[in-house]
Amino acid sequence: MWFMQNAMTKPDNGAAGSTDYLHLFGIVALGFMWGRIAKAAQARAQADEAKRPAMQAKLLTAKFFMERMLPQTATHLARIKTGADTMMALPAEAF
Repeated sequence: MWFMQNAMTKPDNGAAGSTDYLHLFGIVALGFMWGRIAKAAQARAQADEAKRPAMQAKLLTAKFFMERMLPQTATHLARIKTGADTMMALPAEAF
C-alpha cells in the first residue's frame, strides 16, 4: 500500500524501495513455503515412526527460519517506508 500511495506521485520512492521490496517478498515467500513444509512434516512424523527424526529436523529448521529470518521483514518494510529523500539528496556531481 505504501508504494501505491507514495510511488505514483514520486517515482523515486518506488525505485528507492525496490530492492528492499524484493527481499521482503522473497522472505515472505520462503516463510510461506516453510509453513507448508512444517505442516507436511508434522503429518508425516505422526504417520511414520521411522521418518520422525528427519521430520523433527525439518520442524526445527522451520522454527529457526520463523524465529531468526522472518523478523527481517520489519527492517525491509521500514527501509521501504523511508522513501527516497535521503537517497536523492546527494547531488549527481558528488559521485
